[in-house]
Amino acid sequence: MMVFNHSVDFEVQQTWSRLNNLSWTYYNIAEAAYDDFLAVEPSVEPLADEEDPAEYFDKQSRLLSASFRTIVFSAMACEAAIYDLAAIQLGDGYTSQYIDKLDLLAKWILVPSLICGKGLKENGPAINGLRTLVRTRNALVHHKSMPAFPVEESIRKADNQLEKILQETGSGFKTVVLLSLELNQLLGTSVGVLPFFEKNTINASCLTDRARISSVIARCREINANNKS
Repeated sequence: MMVFNHSVDFEVQQTWSRLNNLSWTYYNIAEAAYDDFLAVEPSVEPLADEEDPAEYFDKQSRLLSASFRTIVFSAMACEAAIYDLAAIQLGDGYTSQYIDKLDLLAKWILVPSLICGKGLKENGPAINGLRTLVRTRNALVHHKSMPAFPVEESIRKADNQLEKILQETGSGFKTVVLLSLELNQLLGTSVGVLPFFEKNTINASCLTDRARISSVIARCREINANNKS
């Protein structure tokens, strides 16, 4: 069997001008929501007998709201960013005719490959995170209520349903950061369709001066660095 190795030069357009590209705006909303989530989460514990139920349910409501906003706007940032990347690098006509019909995961796997001949790692942390984010986003967007009886069993199922979503909040936010880091690493430049999170970069559109968020982004850098090997 003969094996052929091909080396293909590719160009990445670094300067571009587009209107209504909202991926950074969506990210900023997701980041602010995740910071709210991290602030509230430690204070939400099982309701104690002597605790005021109103205060407990207020905290729980705030936690769910922050979680849902984080997940939905993280997914929206990923959707908008991959469309922008394809349109900028491959052209609006090609993107509209061929790329836009694909699901979000397929877009993130295919588009970088079309640009430079190599894609993001299909079993890497960014793409695996995107798989989870899509499932969690869909669980929210296509949410279905459930019957209230029998009471104990129904409450347990309802609590488990929401708990699964809450558990994926951090993964959803981290996915955006990991996609940006791996994409820029793959293409060899900061393409700008998502905020950039490389160390020592200044990103005025993001709220990375917040200690909680900065810590999460630093952890994402470690994950991405380990993904290189």
